[in-house]
Amino acid sequence: MDVILKPASATTKKLKRKSRAKVTTSEPKNIKLNTSDALSITTLKPVKPVKDEKQAEFEEFSKRYPILKNQELVDRFLKVPMTNNQKGRIRQAVRDSLNGTSNVLVPEIIHSKIQSILRSSDNLTDSELRRIRILYNLLKTALKGEKVASETVKPKVEQVKSKRKVEEDSPKVKEVVKKKKEEKHEPREQLVKRVKGPKRYVVFLGNLPLDIDKEKIMNHFSEMNEHIIDIRLPKNAENKKSAIAYLELSNEPSYEFALSKHHSMLGSKRINVLYTAPKKGKVSKANAKGKSAKLIALQKSGKLVGSLPLAKKRSQRRLKKKQAEAKLTANAV
Repeated sequence: MDVILKPASATTKKLKRKSRAKVTTSEPKNIKLNTSDALSITTLKPVKPVKDEKQAEFEEFSKRYPILKNQELVDRFLKVPMTNNQKGRIRQAVRDSLNGTSNVLVPEIIHSKIQSILRSSDNLTDSELRRIRILYNLLKTALKGEKVASETVKPKVEQVKSKRKVEEDSPKVKEVVKKKKEEKHEPREQLVKRVKGPKRYVVFLGNLPLDIDKEKIMNHFSEMNEHIIDIRLPKNAENKKSAIAYLELSNEPSYEFALSKHHSMLGSKRINVLYTAPKKGKVSKANAKGKSAKLIALQKSGKLVGSLPLAKKRSQRRLKKKQAEAKLTANAV
């Protein structure tokens, strides 16, 4: 049987027509925009000036700590060469001394350390300038951390306050409060409360040299000179081999920093820096001794501001070496 084939030209023409129809339908029509739509498209969101914000932050920090604007000092310590090994050792020593302190207190402690180095001598050595450089950089990072911490804490506090308000406004809580008020038929006698003064931070200084004076104590505690309120030197009793004193400070970080100087050398004497109970307070001798022992333990473990762990001190390393040598000689015999 003969097969009749359709001409190819007819099929191709049909396909072409269909494709043309598709193309014509996909063509966009002329769209008219309203004035509000046109404005939303044309107006762009303003870009936040990042540099201005950073500059404002830096100015705010420099008001609190003017040393950040001391360009002469920055140029001096940048000229001193410093290896990565030196940088790491200094930074680790500073971080160990600040271990356990809150982010809010760290900037002030670092600033006081820089000030004490600057006051110690007019002609700063290379090692002192290296230490200032590390402290300067740590101060800047600590201030940034303080700002971030304050921003994160605020919303949490607000949430807690809002929850408390909702609980207080609830009808159940109101009913309970009313019942308690009704139960109180007899009026209580109003107790006269003693008005407490501001908290004082006083440390006891013992085993001091007999020729001690205020200037020597100020030099020994030079890192917290700004926070020293008063130094009291009682009269030395006869036949005494050492003197005592009382050092009053303005805040808790400087108080801890002073306690970290326990068993430090002042002249030829290894001095004691201990906790003292207030005269008018109701602290017993046993409680005072217990608190003093606790603070000494914190100082030895390196948890007080400015203190190093006992294991990291050079004197302790030397003592361990001597003990090891003594054991070896004993075993050899």
